[in-house]
Amino acid sequence: MENSNSRGSVDEEIVMKTGKAAGIGLAAGSWKYVKYPQLIRTGKVCGHYAASFAVIGATYVGVEQALEKYRMKKDIFNGVAAGFATGAVMGFRVGSPQTAFLSGSAIALTSVLLDVTGMRTTDEEEKGHH
Repeated sequence: MENSNSRGSVDEEIVMKTGKAAGIGLAAGSWKYVKYPQLIRTGKVCGHYAASFAVIGATYVGVEQALEKYRMKKDIFNGVAAGFATGAVMGFRVGSPQTAFLSGSAIALTSVLLDVTGMRTTDEEEKGHH
């Protein structure tokens, strides 16, 4: 019984973190109708970039959290897989398998470098000190 309760809370945590990552990206692209065509075009461009950042954030966080849950480990391999999946999704958006592979590899490498050098977000630093 205890396992099912903790499993439900972990699933909710993954959904919440993934949703936050997507929401942050989308928030940057939310524009209301304005009267000037230049601002409308700018809003569309920003919306496109915001959608891309939402996909990046949601894919990375979703894959990393899911792997952490199912592997029951928080290590460098979760970030590598999440980085590769994120890059591959972005690469496939342009329609090229080669670009998907190269983008995935680049983001996976970036994730490894960040993990190895110990760079952390503010939330991760606060959790580490408690």
